[in-house]
Amino acid sequence: MKRRKLVLISLAVVVVIAALIFGVARHNKTQAEQAIQARNAKVDQTLTAIRAQHKKNVALKDDAKRLQALANLETRSEAYSLRADRKQPVIALYKELINKEKAYFTDKNQKSLKKNKLTDDQLKDIKKKDLQAKLAGLNALTDVLNTQRDIVYNDKNFKTLSTKIQHLSERYAERLRQMTQDEGQASQTAESSNTASEVQGQQDQTDQSASGQSAETGQSGNVGNGQTGTGTSSGGYGYNNTWNSWYAPNNNGGNSGSVTDNSGAGTTTTPNADNSGTGTGASDQGSSTGTDGGNQSSSATGNTGIDGQVSSGADGTNP
Repeated sequence: MKRRKLVLISLAVVVVIAALIFGVARHNKTQAEQAIQARNAKVDQTLTAIRAQHKKNVALKDDAKRLQALANLETRSEAYSLRADRKQPVIALYKELINKEKAYFTDKNQKSLKKNKLTDDQLKDIKKKDLQAKLAGLNALTDVLNTQRDIVYNDKNFKTLSTKIQHLSERYAERLRQMTQDEGQASQTAESSNTASEVQGQQDQTDQSASGQSAETGQSGNVGNGQTGTGTSSGGYGYNNTWNSWYAPNNNGGNSGSVTDNSGAGTTTTPNADNSGTGTGASDQGSSTGTDGGNQSSSATGNTGIDGQVSSGADGTNP
């Protein structure tokens, strides 16, 4: 009887112990689950906060501010990765968002580079003002890269892109120098041509003026501007050449005659009856006069005056 009671008591103790063990285990499990849930909830809160901040960063219109937000995001990511309670989901999210933001800037920079990149053929045919705009675009891109160097790019990627931009900039600058030089040469050529044209025009005007003055002097000198030669004759004639002559027979003594022509100086002495007449002609003038008893005759180049009348004109007739 006592043995049976002892067995029952032992079984009861075992059951109690088992119950206690089960209860403790379940409690511990529950607490562990609750702790995990708490930690997960905290991770979720962290993830939610990170995403919310990133959404604000994406909404920024100013790239300088967005770049600073990326820098802050990288700083927080580095700090979180050093925490003892760090969680992989948070680390992964930080990495994902940082890569997206870097891609925003690198893609934008590549588009800018493509926009301002010229092939050799394009570089030959482009206008100067357009090439200046391309070079300005590359210079602006270089400034942007310098601000992004330690945030968006690592040293290798930064050097690769910067070298490419620098090479293009040097080519554009050299082409602009050549364009400027060509423009200067063309301008000098145009100025020389204009100067030559002006000189030629002035020379032509001078020649025309001189020609007009010569013609005017020659025409008016036929009558009024001739140099005169004087002599005394009772009748006679004088001439300078075969195409300028005058004829003025006189019956009275003490008359005078003068001869001029358009061909140069000359003298005549031609006897007639018992008297002689002499005359001289000045160069480039054309007129002759003779007086006979108060009458006058005159002739222009190649014209003939008749005694006692006045003649003028190109056809040698008397008026």
